[in-house]
Amino acid sequence: MTASFIDSIQVIDQQLIQLVYRSRSLIKGVEYDELMATCLRNNPTRGITGVLISHSGWFLQVLEGSSANVNSLFKVIENDPRHSNFLLIRFNAIAVRDFSDWSMASIEVDEQRFLNIANQALHAEDVAMSAVRDFLCYGKWID
Repeated sequence: MTASFIDSIQVIDQQLIQLVYRSRSLIKGVEYDELMATCLRNNPTRGITGVLISHSGWFLQVLEGSSANVNSLFKVIENDPRHSNFLLIRFNAIAVRDFSDWSMASIEVDEQRFLNIANQALHAEDVAMSAVRDFLCYGKWID
């Protein structure tokens, strides 16, 4: 392989991306708290930020970071037996993080809000992430 090819791969691996997926959660209570503690402990060293949105046993998670780190983490999550019914909703390059202040925020929402955020993210509408970020900043939904 040539040096320029290897340099190109390294640039791609460092590209800032945002990945959004939906999954069925098979955990409850204390297991959820342990999962969040693991995220808060491990994500800063990986350069990962994001938010975990939950509703009635479903997760919608946003992961942000370098392509290499987000892809590596997503592979771990996909193979985690505490999840099922994965759907990759969004995977795209971003200029800036939406959740740079949170190594992993966590919010629970009602069904309609969950469906709205998932639908907007699926259609690559940045308004979905803006609404979640605003909620985390201001403590209320700004519609």
